[in-house]
Amino acid sequence: MAHKKLTKRKDSGVELPVASRESTKKIARISGLDIPSAKLLVLRGAAFPFRLKGDPRPMGVETDNANLFADYAREQWIGCVVTKGQYLFDRYVMPDFAFQVTEVNPAESIVTKDTMIRLDSSISSNNTPIRESNLDDVVGHGTVKKKCRVILNYLEAPARYGEWAPRALLFHGSPGTGKTMLAKAMASEANARIFLVKASDLIGVHVGDGGRRISALFEDARNTSPSIVFIDELDAIGLARSFQSIRGDVSEVVTALLGELDKTDEGSGVVVIGATNAFMLIDPALRSRFDTVFEFKLPDTTERLRILEMYAARLPLPMDIDLQLVASRTEGLSGRDLRNRILKEALHSAISEGHSSITQDTVLSILDKIKVKHAPDYAI
Repeated sequence: MAHKKLTKRKDSGVELPVASRESTKKIARISGLDIPSAKLLVLRGAAFPFRLKGDPRPMGVETDNANLFADYAREQWIGCVVTKGQYLFDRYVMPDFAFQVTEVNPAESIVTKDTMIRLDSSISSNNTPIRESNLDDVVGHGTVKKKCRVILNYLEAPARYGEWAPRALLFHGSPGTGKTMLAKAMASEANARIFLVKASDLIGVHVGDGGRRISALFEDARNTSPSIVFIDELDAIGLARSFQSIRGDVSEVVTALLGELDKTDEGSGVVVIGATNAFMLIDPALRSRFDTVFEFKLPDTTERLRILEMYAARLPLPMDIDLQLVASRTEGLSGRDLRNRILKEALHSAISEGHSSITQDTVLSILDKIKVKHAPDYAI
Protein backbone atom coordinates (compact mmCIF):
# COMPACT_ATOMS: atom_id res chain seq x y z
CA MET A 1 0.00 0.00 0.00
CA ALA A 2 1.53 3.34 -1.09
CA HIS A 3 2.11 5.93 1.64
CA LYS A 4 1.35 9.60 1.03
CA LYS A 5 4.29 11.93 1.38
CA LEU A 6 3.80 14.32 4.29
CA THR A 7 4.81 17.97 4.46
CA LYS A 8 5.43 19.95 7.61
CA ARG A 9 5.04 23.67 8.20
CA LYS A 10 8.09 25.28 9.77
CA ASP A 11 6.09 26.69 12.67
CA SER A 12 4.03 23.58 13.39
CA GLY A 13 4.50 20.00 14.47
CA VAL A 14 1.40 18.80 12.57
CA GLU A 15 2.07 16.85 9.39
CA LEU A 16 -0.40 17.24 6.52
CA PRO A 17 -0.96 15.09 3.40
CA VAL A 18 0.37 16.87 0.30
CA ALA A 19 -2.89 16.34 -1.61
CA SER A 20 -4.92 17.88 1.20
CA ARG A 21 -2.75 21.01 1.43
CA GLU A 22 -2.77 21.46 -2.35
CA SER A 23 -6.55 21.12 -2.54
CA THR A 24 -7.13 23.79 0.12
CA LYS A 25 -4.80 26.24 -1.61
CA LYS A 26 -6.50 25.55 -4.90
CA ILE A 27 -9.87 26.54 -3.41
CA ALA A 28 -8.52 30.00 -2.69
CA ARG A 29 -6.90 30.37 -6.13
CA ILE A 30 -9.71 29.27 -8.44
CA SER A 31 -12.14 31.93 -7.29
CA GLY A 32 -10.06 34.68 -8.89
CA LEU A 33 -11.61 37.17 -6.48
CA ASP A 34 -10.19 39.37 -3.80
CA ILE A 35 -11.47 37.34 -0.85
CA PRO A 36 -10.65 38.74 2.60
CA SER A 37 -8.97 36.78 5.38
CA ALA A 38 -11.24 35.37 8.04
CA LYS A 39 -10.93 37.13 11.36
CA LEU A 40 -13.27 34.78 13.24
CA LEU A 41 -14.47 31.25 12.52
CA VAL A 42 -16.87 29.42 14.85
CA LEU A 43 -17.39 25.67 14.32
CA ARG A 44 -19.87 23.25 15.82
CA GLY A 45 -19.55 19.49 15.76
CA ALA A 46 -22.31 18.19 13.47
CA ALA A 47 -22.11 14.45 12.76
CA PHE A 48 -20.70 11.82 10.50
CA PRO A 49 -22.27 11.88 7.01
CA PHE A 50 -23.71 8.41 7.62
CA ARG A 51 -23.49 5.55 10.09
CA LEU A 52 -23.99 1.82 9.97
CA LYS A 53 -27.45 0.73 11.02
CA GLY A 54 -27.45 0.04 14.75
CA ASP A 55 -24.35 2.10 15.52
CA PRO A 56 -24.74 4.49 18.47
CA ARG A 57 -25.61 8.04 17.53
CA PRO A 58 -22.83 10.60 18.08
CA MET A 59 -23.33 12.75 21.16
CA GLY A 60 -21.30 15.76 19.97
CA VAL A 61 -17.77 17.00 20.62
CA GLU A 62 -16.11 19.27 23.16
CA THR A 63 -12.61 20.49 23.97
CA ASP A 64 -10.73 21.13 27.19
CA ASN A 65 -8.18 23.40 25.48
CA ALA A 66 -9.59 26.11 23.21
CA ASN A 67 -6.19 27.18 21.90
CA LEU A 68 -5.21 23.62 21.05
CA PHE A 69 -8.45 23.08 19.12
CA ALA A 70 -7.95 26.37 17.25
CA ASP A 71 -4.46 25.32 16.12
CA TYR A 72 -5.72 21.85 15.19
CA ALA A 73 -8.54 23.31 13.05
CA ARG A 74 -6.34 25.99 11.51
CA GLU A 75 -3.79 23.43 10.32
CA GLN A 76 -6.51 21.45 8.51
CA TRP A 77 -8.46 24.20 6.81
CA ILE A 78 -5.92 26.97 6.26
CA GLY A 79 -6.47 28.34 2.74
CA CYS A 80 -10.13 27.25 2.59
CA VAL A 81 -12.86 29.73 1.68
CA VAL A 82 -15.57 29.39 4.33
CA THR A 83 -19.16 30.61 4.57
CA LYS A 84 -21.83 30.26 7.25
CA GLY A 85 -23.60 26.88 7.16
CA GLN A 86 -20.76 25.16 5.29
CA TYR A 87 -19.44 21.77 6.45
CA LEU A 88 -15.74 21.12 7.00
CA PHE A 89 -14.59 17.51 7.34
CA ASP A 90 -12.04 16.31 9.84
CA ARG A 91 -9.06 14.30 8.52
CA TYR A 92 -7.21 13.14 11.61
CA VAL A 93 -8.77 12.22 14.94
CA MET A 94 -12.29 11.54 13.57
CA PRO A 95 -11.90 11.11 9.79
CA ASP A 96 -14.95 12.40 7.87
CA PHE A 97 -16.61 13.86 10.97
CA ALA A 98 -18.33 17.11 9.91
CA PHE A 99 -17.95 20.47 11.63
CA GLN A 100 -20.47 23.11 10.57
CA VAL A 101 -19.57 26.78 10.28
CA THR A 102 -21.99 28.62 12.59
CA GLU A 103 -20.28 32.02 12.32
CA VAL A 104 -17.60 33.55 10.09
CA ASN A 105 -16.39 37.13 9.86
CA PRO A 106 -16.21 38.45 7.15
CA ALA A 107 -19.14 36.51 5.69
CA GLU A 108 -17.08 34.81 2.94
CA SER A 109 -13.40 34.66 3.75
CA ILE A 110 -10.24 32.55 3.75
CA VAL A 111 -8.88 30.74 6.78
CA THR A 112 -5.35 32.00 7.54
CA LYS A 113 -2.79 31.52 10.30
CA ASP A 114 -4.24 34.61 12.00
CA THR A 115 -7.88 33.43 11.98
CA MET A 116 -9.38 33.12 15.45
CA ILE A 117 -11.18 29.76 15.62
CA ARG A 118 -13.63 28.68 18.31
CA LEU A 119 -15.62 25.52 18.96
CA ASP A 120 -19.30 26.22 19.53
CA SER A 121 -20.13 24.12 22.60
CA SER A 122 -23.85 24.91 22.57
CA ILE A 123 -26.15 21.96 22.08
CA SER A 124 -27.70 21.65 18.67
CA SER A 125 -31.48 22.03 19.00
CA ASN A 126 -32.57 18.91 17.18
CA ASN A 127 -34.88 17.47 19.81
CA THR A 128 -38.46 16.74 18.90
CA PRO A 129 -40.53 19.87 19.57
CA ILE A 130 -42.55 19.60 22.74
CA ARG A 131 -46.16 20.71 22.66
CA GLU A 132 -46.67 23.54 25.13
CA SER A 133 -48.43 22.16 28.18
CA ASN A 134 -48.56 22.51 31.94
CA LEU A 135 -49.24 20.31 34.93
CA ASP A 136 -52.96 21.12 34.88
CA ASP A 137 -53.21 19.50 31.44
CA VAL A 138 -52.39 16.14 33.03
CA VAL A 139 -55.54 14.57 34.44
CA GLY A 140 -55.23 12.94 37.87
CA HIS A 141 -52.00 12.07 39.70
CA GLY A 142 -52.47 14.84 42.26
CA THR A 143 -49.75 13.58 44.63
CA VAL A 144 -47.18 13.41 41.84
CA LYS A 145 -48.05 16.93 40.66
CA LYS A 146 -47.46 18.31 44.16
CA LYS A 147 -43.95 16.86 44.07
CA CYS A 148 -43.46 18.26 40.57
CA ARG A 149 -44.23 21.76 41.83
CA VAL A 150 -41.48 21.35 44.44
CA ILE A 151 -39.12 20.43 41.59
CA LEU A 152 -40.22 23.50 39.63
CA ASN A 153 -39.36 25.62 42.64
CA TYR A 154 -35.97 23.93 42.91
CA LEU A 155 -35.14 24.47 39.22
CA GLU A 156 -35.75 28.21 39.65
CA ALA A 157 -33.05 28.46 42.35
CA PRO A 158 -31.10 25.20 42.91
CA ALA A 159 -28.73 26.72 45.48
CA ARG A 160 -31.64 27.49 47.81
CA TYR A 161 -32.27 23.81 48.61
CA GLY A 162 -28.70 22.67 49.30
CA GLU A 163 -28.57 19.07 50.51
CA TRP A 164 -32.38 18.87 50.51
CA ALA A 165 -32.73 19.21 46.76
CA PRO A 166 -35.11 16.85 44.91
CA ARG A 167 -32.72 15.06 42.56
CA ALA A 168 -34.34 11.91 41.20
CA LEU A 169 -37.88 10.56 40.82
CA LEU A 170 -39.05 7.16 39.60
CA PHE A 171 -42.39 6.87 37.82
CA HIS A 172 -43.92 3.43 37.33
CA GLY A 173 -47.25 2.16 36.13
CA SER A 174 -49.15 0.90 33.12
CA PRO A 175 -48.27 2.27 29.66
CA GLY A 176 -50.11 5.44 28.64
CA THR A 177 -50.93 6.67 32.14
CA GLY A 178 -49.15 10.03 31.78
CA LYS A 179 -45.54 9.47 32.92
CA THR A 180 -43.90 11.07 29.88
CA MET A 181 -46.63 13.70 29.57
CA LEU A 182 -46.06 14.84 33.14
CA ALA A 183 -42.30 15.11 32.61
CA LYS A 184 -42.82 17.22 29.47
CA ALA A 185 -45.35 19.44 31.22
CA MET A 186 -42.95 20.02 34.09
CA ALA A 187 -40.11 20.93 31.71
CA SER A 188 -42.43 23.30 29.84
CA GLU A 189 -43.51 25.10 33.00
CA ALA A 190 -39.95 25.36 34.24
CA ASN A 191 -38.66 26.62 30.91
CA ALA A 192 -35.99 23.95 31.35
CA ARG A 193 -34.19 21.82 28.81
CA ILE A 194 -35.52 18.26 28.78
CA PHE A 195 -33.52 15.27 27.58
CA LEU A 196 -35.97 12.55 26.54
CA VAL A 197 -34.12 9.24 26.25
CA LYS A 198 -35.25 5.67 25.79
CA ALA A 199 -33.07 3.45 27.93
CA SER A 200 -32.62 0.92 25.13
CA ASP A 201 -30.96 3.64 23.01
CA LEU A 202 -28.22 3.98 25.62
CA ILE A 203 -26.92 0.47 24.93
CA GLY A 204 -24.06 0.77 22.43
CA VAL A 205 -22.81 -1.71 19.87
CA HIS A 206 -19.23 -1.93 21.15
CA VAL A 207 -17.75 -2.25 24.63
CA GLY A 208 -17.71 1.15 26.30
CA ASP A 209 -20.29 2.77 23.99
CA GLY A 210 -23.06 2.70 26.60
CA GLY A 211 -20.93 4.19 29.36
CA ARG A 212 -19.70 6.99 27.10
CA ARG A 213 -23.23 7.83 25.97
CA ILE A 214 -24.52 8.06 29.55
CA SER A 215 -21.58 10.26 30.55
CA ALA A 216 -22.17 12.54 27.55
CA LEU A 217 -25.91 12.74 28.31
CA PHE A 218 -25.41 13.86 31.90
CA GLU A 219 -22.57 16.20 30.98
CA ASP A 220 -24.87 17.94 28.48
CA ALA A 221 -27.61 18.14 31.11
CA ARG A 222 -25.26 19.75 33.65
CA ASN A 223 -23.90 22.19 31.06
CA THR A 224 -27.40 23.36 30.08
CA SER A 225 -29.07 23.39 33.50
CA PRO A 226 -31.73 23.84 34.66
CA SER A 227 -32.60 20.62 32.92
CA ILE A 228 -34.56 17.39 33.30
CA VAL A 229 -33.21 14.01 32.19
CA PHE A 230 -36.14 11.69 31.49
CA ILE A 231 -35.13 8.05 30.95
CA ASP A 232 -38.05 6.02 29.66
CA GLU A 233 -38.28 2.21 29.71
CA LEU A 234 -35.72 2.10 32.51
CA ASP A 235 -36.22 -1.66 32.87
CA ALA A 236 -34.43 -2.13 29.52
CA ILE A 237 -31.11 -1.39 31.26
CA GLY A 238 -31.91 -1.41 34.98
CA LEU A 239 -32.57 -5.11 35.38
CA ALA A 240 -32.05 -6.72 38.77
CA ARG A 241 -28.76 -8.57 39.21
CA SER A 242 -30.48 -11.95 38.90
CA PHE A 243 -31.39 -11.09 35.29
CA GLN A 244 -28.10 -9.53 34.22
CA SER A 245 -26.68 -12.89 33.14
CA ILE A 246 -29.46 -12.89 30.56
CA ARG A 247 -28.75 -9.29 29.57
CA GLY A 248 -25.03 -8.99 30.29
CA ASP A 249 -24.64 -6.18 27.74
CA VAL A 250 -26.43 -3.76 30.04
CA SER A 251 -24.30 -4.19 33.17
CA GLU A 252 -21.83 -1.57 31.92
CA VAL A 253 -24.69 0.88 31.30
CA VAL A 254 -26.19 0.30 34.75
CA THR A 255 -22.81 0.92 36.39
CA ALA A 256 -22.35 4.16 34.43
CA LEU A 257 -25.89 5.30 35.27
CA LEU A 258 -25.39 4.63 39.00
CA GLY A 259 -22.19 6.66 38.90
CA GLU A 260 -23.85 9.61 37.14
CA LEU A 261 -26.79 9.60 39.55
CA ASP A 262 -24.32 9.80 42.43
CA LYS A 263 -22.43 12.65 40.72
CA THR A 264 -25.56 14.76 40.11
CA ASP A 265 -25.20 16.91 43.21
CA GLU A 266 -27.67 19.21 44.92
CA GLY A 267 -26.57 22.41 43.18
CA SER A 268 -26.37 21.01 39.66
CA GLY A 269 -29.85 22.14 38.62
CA VAL A 270 -30.46 18.70 37.08
CA VAL A 271 -33.40 16.47 37.96
CA VAL A 272 -33.48 12.85 36.80
CA ILE A 273 -36.79 11.09 36.17
CA GLY A 274 -36.92 7.40 35.40
CA ALA A 275 -40.01 5.66 34.06
CA THR A 276 -40.83 1.99 33.82
CA ASN A 277 -43.77 -0.30 33.20
CA ALA A 278 -42.06 -3.15 35.08
CA PHE A 279 -41.13 -1.77 38.48
CA MET A 280 -40.37 -5.14 40.08
CA LEU A 281 -37.65 -5.87 37.52
CA ILE A 282 -35.60 -2.79 38.44
CA ASP A 283 -32.39 -3.50 40.35
CA PRO A 284 -32.69 -2.49 44.04
CA ALA A 285 -29.39 -0.58 43.86
CA LEU A 286 -30.80 1.56 41.06
CA ARG A 287 -34.16 1.99 42.80
CA SER A 288 -32.41 3.27 45.92
CA ARG A 289 -30.86 6.16 43.94
CA PHE A 290 -34.31 7.70 43.40
CA ASP A 291 -35.56 9.97 46.18
CA THR A 292 -39.23 9.22 45.61
CA VAL A 293 -41.19 6.52 43.78
CA PHE A 294 -44.63 7.24 42.34
CA GLU A 295 -47.12 4.77 40.93
CA PHE A 296 -49.23 5.96 37.98
CA LYS A 297 -52.55 4.20 38.20
CA LEU A 298 -55.14 3.81 35.47
CA PRO A 299 -57.77 6.59 35.46
CA ASP A 300 -61.08 6.14 37.22
CA THR A 301 -64.45 6.98 35.65
CA THR A 302 -64.29 10.68 36.55
CA GLU A 303 -60.76 11.01 35.23
CA ARG A 304 -61.62 9.14 32.03
CA LEU A 305 -64.46 11.58 31.40
CA ARG A 306 -62.12 14.56 31.83
CA ILE A 307 -59.58 12.98 29.48
CA LEU A 308 -62.25 12.31 26.84
CA GLU A 309 -63.55 15.87 27.11
CA MET A 310 -60.04 17.31 26.80
CA TYR A 311 -59.19 15.37 23.65
CA ALA A 312 -62.69 15.66 22.13
CA ALA A 313 -62.36 19.46 22.21
CA ARG A 314 -59.36 19.16 19.87
CA LEU A 315 -60.98 16.84 17.32
CA PRO A 316 -61.54 18.29 13.82
CA LEU A 317 -65.09 16.82 13.77
CA PRO A 318 -67.81 17.38 16.41
CA MET A 319 -68.87 14.43 18.57
CA ASP A 320 -72.56 13.54 18.70
CA ILE A 321 -72.26 11.22 21.70
CA ASP A 322 -72.62 11.07 25.48
CA LEU A 323 -69.02 10.98 26.72
CA GLN A 324 -70.18 9.90 30.18
CA LEU A 325 -71.39 6.68 28.55
CA VAL A 326 -68.01 6.15 26.92
CA ALA A 327 -66.22 6.81 30.22
CA SER A 328 -68.35 4.26 32.04
CA ARG A 329 -67.58 1.58 29.42
CA THR A 330 -63.81 2.03 29.25
CA GLU A 331 -62.64 0.80 32.64
CA GLY A 332 -59.07 -0.50 32.44
CA LEU A 333 -58.06 1.80 29.58
CA SER A 334 -55.31 4.39 29.94
CA GLY A 335 -55.41 7.99 28.76
CA ARG A 336 -53.40 7.00 25.68
CA ASP A 337 -55.89 4.23 24.94
CA LEU A 338 -58.79 6.68 25.13
CA ARG A 339 -57.05 9.03 22.71
CA ASN A 340 -55.64 6.54 20.21
CA ARG A 341 -57.82 3.46 20.41
CA ILE A 342 -61.17 5.22 20.87
CA LEU A 343 -61.21 8.83 19.67
CA LYS A 344 -58.66 8.55 16.89
CA GLU A 345 -60.23 5.38 15.50
CA ALA A 346 -63.69 6.94 15.69
CA LEU A 347 -62.45 10.04 13.84
CA HIS A 348 -60.83 8.00 11.07
CA SER A 349 -63.91 5.84 10.74
CA ALA A 350 -66.21 8.89 10.47
CA ILE A 351 -63.97 10.49 7.83
CA SER A 352 -63.73 7.30 5.78
CA GLU A 353 -67.51 6.95 5.79
CA GLY A 354 -68.05 10.58 4.82
CA HIS A 355 -69.79 11.64 8.06
CA SER A 356 -69.80 15.25 9.20
CA SER A 357 -69.66 14.24 12.88
CA ILE A 358 -68.60 11.32 15.07
CA THR A 359 -71.74 9.43 15.99
CA GLN A 360 -72.51 7.28 18.99
CA ASP A 361 -72.92 4.19 16.82
CA THR A 362 -69.37 4.67 15.47
CA VAL A 363 -67.85 4.88 18.94
CA LEU A 364 -69.89 2.01 20.37
CA SER A 365 -68.86 -0.27 17.52
CA ILE A 366 -65.21 0.45 18.35
CA LEU A 367 -65.79 -0.20 22.06
CA ASP A 368 -67.30 -3.60 21.27
CA LYS A 369 -64.05 -4.66 19.58
CA ILE A 370 -61.70 -3.64 22.39
CA LYS A 371 -60.50 -6.19 24.89
CA VAL A 372 -59.28 -4.57 28.08
CA LYS A 373 -56.16 -6.01 29.73
CA HIS A 374 -56.37 -5.27 33.44
CA ALA A 375 -52.84 -6.37 34.34
CA PRO A 376 -49.71 -6.11 32.18
CA ASP A 377 -47.75 -9.20 31.26
CA TYR A 378 -43.96 -9.05 31.53
CA ALA A 379 -41.68 -11.27 29.52
CA ILE A 380 -37.95 -11.56 30.04
